[in-house]
Amino acid sequence: MQTKVLTHDHRKIHKEIYGEKPGPVRIQRMPQLKYVIQEMNTAYHMDWAGRPEPVDQQWIVWKIVNQLKHITKTKIDYKFKLMPHEIIWHEMNDNLATTTQVMQVPDCITDEMFEEAQRNVAKNLKDQIPDTKLITADSVLCAQKLHVGHYRETKTTLLEVIQFAEDQGYQVKKSHREIYLTPAMRCHDSSTWKTIVSVELV
Repeated sequence: MQTKVLTHDHRKIHKEIYGEKPGPVRIQRMPQLKYVIQEMNTAYHMDWAGRPEPVDQQWIVWKIVNQLKHITKTKIDYKFKLMPHEIIWHEMNDNLATTTQVMQVPDCITDEMFEEAQRNVAKNLKDQIPDTKLITADSVLCAQKLHVGHYRETKTTLLEVIQFAEDQGYQVKKSHREIYLTPAMRCHDSSTWKTIVSVELV
């Protein structure tokens, strides 16, 4: 009899990050985590359900992570849920934003698995795909807060996070991270959307 493969939910494994509840700003240390990332310089459609959508560049990260899900399940019996879409916002220039698109993946992902996933996506799309990387991000100290409502309105929460961190004597890095917890589905009213707003501290 075949044993059912356990599905690993990394939102629960890293609930100190992805399980943020409504409440005050918190300062905490982010653990060392592995991500698939894609650098972009693009305009964003800011009324896409659940998360911003790049206008003139293709977001390919989630397709690669979907391939990684299949590869780990097949090769090492490790099944995991797709993690939330994250964007690190670096700089705005007119209507263009310099960003890093991010999706967290398990530590068991190897360079060989990642390269295989890239090849599979390119083959499925029958085209060359945008550059993506598999990285391991160092543990960092951050301040974060859960924003409830449309992600277009996260600026107020970001200012609150920055002010709190500075009041505690920290310096704040220029870039900030938004983690879009609400699935990109029209059935969710925008007043209920949940976005974690985070800044790295030095």
